[in-house]
Amino acid sequence: MPAEIIPPAAQSPRSATILVVEDDADVGDFLREIIDEETPYQTIVVHDGIRALEKAPQLHPCLLLLDFRLPGINGLEVYDRLQEREETRGVPAIMMSAIEELQQRGIYQLRKPMDVGGVIRMITHALATFEEQHLYKAQQYH
Repeated sequence: MPAEIIPPAAQSPRSATILVVEDDADVGDFLREIIDEETPYQTIVVHDGIRALEKAPQLHPCLLLLDFRLPGINGLEVYDRLQEREETRGVPAIMMSAIEELQQRGIYQLRKPMDVGGVIRMITHALATFEEQHLYKAQQYH
């Protein structure tokens, strides 16, 4: 991505870090590689939900990219717990799974197997929608 085009989410008070929670090391490496190469965002990959709960409040990620099936606690439970914390409440999320409940909670879905274009489009869409919602809310209060 050209350096002169920096999306608003990469300039927000939150870090420009996407937290990827994926237990399959190959998938985690794939996601890290394409995000690091194709976007201005940094990527941190953790391999289970417990580690995600520990790292997310420290990182203040701009986006969560969660696998649903994780050892210990699943991605949906990770999302719910992070929504309870002030440091991570409201962070947009993309869940890699096909669960109907995700749509009801406003969590985007990324289905496996993945391709580079689909991953980048979903990241761009999730972060742009999040920024639009914040701008709209800010305009309502002024």
